[in-house]
Amino acid sequence: MKDSNSEFQTALGENAKQVTDMLDALMPLTDTPEARVVDAMRYASLAGGKRVRPFLVTQSAALFGVDSTSALRAAAAVEMVHCYSLVHDDLPAMDNDDL
Repeated sequence: MKDSNSEFQTALGENAKQVTDMLDALMPLTDTPEARVVDAMRYASLAGGKRVRPFLVTQSAALFGVDSTSALRAAAAVEMVHCYSLVHDDLPAMDNDDL
């Protein structure tokens, strides 16, 4: 019998990889004027992490019968907003904190 924590960790890891792959696909490397912005977005959002928020999105979507591609796109969007909030919070002018 499998340990439920092990099953959860496996599901979380598989979902994190799927979300990371979706983020990578949504932010392709380009040779366009906005490449610096895309590079910064990729740096902030592809750095790793547990990706619990996207996992909750995809699992909730599954409960309501949402197709997996749409769920992954929504999960990637939630992760991007979360990454933005972390970057925004770290800006020195936002909280007058020394870096």
